[in-house]
Amino acid sequence: MKNKIIKIIVAVVILAAVVAGGYFGYQYYQNRSLPKMPEENAAQLSSLREAISLNNIDAVEFLVKNGVDLEAPFDTSEETQDNGFTALGWAVFSNRPEIAMYLINHGADVKAEVPLGSSMLFWAITYNMEDVAEAIIDNGGDIQPHNGYNPALHAAVQGRNKIVEMLAEKGVIADDHHETDENIETTQKTLEK
Repeated sequence: MKNKIIKIIVAVVILAAVVAGGYFGYQYYQNRSLPKMPEENAAQLSSLREAISLNNIDAVEFLVKNGVDLEAPFDTSEETQDNGFTALGWAVFSNRPEIAMYLINHGADVKAEVPLGSSMLFWAITYNMEDVAEAIIDNGGDIQPHNGYNPALHAAVQGRNKIVEMLAEKGVIADDHHETDENIETTQKTLEK
């Protein structure tokens, strides 16, 4: 009986913390000096982000069918307020391949920037979302090496041979920075440790 009471008290405390956190988070958002979008759009974007986070494809489909703006950035933090994730960026970054493919098939921009100095292709390769990576490449996503990052080398190190081949067909090869098979093997072994 005592354990049951303790479990109920813990559940009530957790619920109170969640409600309080949501309330104070809402107050914080409302009081910031960021340009505010109409409440309906903000609610739709918030719902879309939550649906993606929960991997709820049905909710994403519902929001898309009801006109949510796929290119409006989510306001993820003060640091990224000018460059937040778009729906597709968030889906790829959150490792939600089914949702990412749905968004691409419904016109989401594969060229949109992703915060953290990376690209959608980087996260698709990292999370082994081969179909998503192919769709990003086929739809004109950023594939060129820059800032020391080479997507073909990344794919080779990760063992994503089909992606390496697709990138090679587009002129991006794994040894753009004079990487050898030996260097790739060394990098693979380092990553495995």
